[in-house]
Amino acid sequence: MTESTMTEDNPHSYSDYSLQLNRWFLKPIGAWPLSASTSKLERIVSLILNFLCYFFVLFTVIPCLLYLCLEDETFPVKLKTLGPFSHWFIGGINYTTLLLRGKEMHSCIKHVQNDWKIITRKEDQKVMIKYAKIGRCTAAFCAAFMQGGVLSHCTISAFTKEIIVVGNETRTLRVLPCISYKKLIPVDTNPTNAIVLATQFVSGFIVNSSAAGAVSIVAVFAAHACGQLNIMTTWVNEFVTRSKNRNSSIQLKEIGKIVKHHLRVLRYRKRDDRNMLYGIVQMHAEHMHARILHSYGIAESQSPNYGCVQRDTLLHDFQHFHHMLHW
Repeated sequence: MTESTMTEDNPHSYSDYSLQLNRWFLKPIGAWPLSASTSKLERIVSLILNFLCYFFVLFTVIPCLLYLCLEDETFPVKLKTLGPFSHWFIGGINYTTLLLRGKEMHSCIKHVQNDWKIITRKEDQKVMIKYAKIGRCTAAFCAAFMQGGVLSHCTISAFTKEIIVVGNETRTLRVLPCISYKKLIPVDTNPTNAIVLATQFVSGFIVNSSAAGAVSIVAVFAAHACGQLNIMTTWVNEFVTRSKNRNSSIQLKEIGKIVKHHLRVLRYRKRDDRNMLYGIVQMHAEHMHARILHSYGIAESQSPNYGCVQRDTLLHDFQHFHHMLHW
């Protein structure tokens, strides 16, 4: 939905404009909060999506964890593996947190929708639309960097071929973005290698969507709160300007309206602060990923594959830059 398609007097179309991108990010992974009006079929589909998302993420994380714990490899090799593993592992935690915070997110969503119904003056609606645009742009920015960075890493890894010798047989395999424990899953054979590669693409999309969805919905909520505070400031200034020409009963009525809406904004901010904390934790998680990649880059700087090291580090630094710029 674009601004031009919003009906002039339909509050639902305005709130949908504000939250549309977030719904697109979270619905495909079953993380969009359910409401009382959600149909039984939608609830069943959401549960199936939750199961599939956990399956794909665990299918990537568990073999990689076993590789780190059981495989006899050098420290630089395990350090290289730790970066992708931490991204997928923390992404799974992010996804779980999204599901657990569904009620709080739904409460904030309902608050945003009700604000569009309460605010009817055109000048105030223009302010809300302005901040809704900011929220949408930030949400799109989050998705572009999160999905673009990690999926680019997965794509480049998939196009990188590895030649191995097993007995008298020489095999050409695709490099996996997240290494798997070969004794659990024989990724050195085909078509197993291709199947695991495909599942890691899917799980990468899931963990990226959970991170992008979480940070973007926090950005939309924060932008909406800024818009409400801006409207409050306008109301107070207008009240002061008009107060000299109004009698006391009208003034008390206007003050009551302003105070009531101010309390409503404060209640919303209290709920939104909890979501902001989650977004800050997500930012620090991405910072940790960037530090791991830099450590790996230092350790492998003399390696003949240093170009690949620079590629991986650069892609993850783009993600880190996105989070730092947003916050």
